Amino acid sequence: MKVDVHHHAIFPKYRDRLAELGIGAQPGIGLPEWSARDSLAMMDRVGIDLAILSAGSPGFFFGDAGLARELCRQTNNDLAATVAAHPGRFLAFVAMPLPSVEDALAELDRVGSGKAFAGVGLLTNYAGRYLGDPAFDPLLAELDRRSSVVHVHPTLPVHYPAAEIDLRPSLIEYVFDSTRALVNLMLNGVPDRFPQIRWIFSHCGGTAPFLAGRLAIAEPLPELAKVDGVYRTMRSFYYDFALATTPYALGSVALLTGDERLLVGSDFPFVDADTVQACFDEATGVLGPTSMQVVAVDNPARLFKEVI
Repeated sequence: MKVDVHHHAIFPKYRDRLAELGIGAQPGIGLPEWSARDSLAMMDRVGIDLAILSAGSPGFFFGDAGLARELCRQTNNDLAATVAAHPGRFLAFVAMPLPSVEDALAELDRVGSGKAFAGVGLLTNYAGRYLGDPAFDPLLAELDRRSSVVHVHPTLPVHYPAAEIDLRPSLIEYVFDSTRALVNLMLNGVPDRFPQIRWIFSHCGGTAPFLAGRLAIAEPLPELAKVDGVYRTMRSFYYDFALATTPYALGSVALLTGDERLLVGSDFPFVDADTVQACFDEATGVLGPTSMQVVAVDNPARLFKEVI
């Protein structure tokens, strides 16, 4: 079974509510249209058997914890219904109403054990607080207790040079924020304090593989005291290759981790079916057919063995 772990679902009630608030996928960019039928057509075209659905950016928190609870509850209900309507084709990551840890724990308790859900979806930061923030420790402790798979999707940082770089910010800020989140987890000792959490980082971990050697050289510095080996820790994570299938991105993380820590990611529908196909072809060229089989089939079968 070939599995896509980075695949988005954008439900009408969520889309409409964000439109009422004037919120798009990112500043000036609307949310794409989506349907389960469109996802299935893309999956059949490129040879994906199972997609694990998630909400992704911009998430649910826009300064109002009550709204975040409402949007997450509706989204998780919609995710469960979509999985139930298409047996064997979809699973989902639980949407979480952070930064309220209390609300996140309640939502995890409500739906986290449901058969529709293969793990939890988190964003890189919530109102500028990254996942290693000690305030999130109670949630991480519960995810550790459950041996949860956690898919980390980038979102925009609170501050970025919007006036200086005339590009839609997702093109570079997303990969930078994945790097920040990954390094923040390491600096706070999260992988060793909560060793049962199985982390997946989007887009080949952003720029983190490139920086691995730079951080490893700096390991004697006191700032890295809680990191039990930069290389060892980064090799313990999983990485999806959504929009990161060039030799310069996918090749970099593959050299760091080997193919046993890589996973397929399409980023559909933020990426159209033609681009997904081109990326998959490129990934096969970089990894080779044998390794691509490991990435698409063997790794998710091991990682999600409880639900696949």
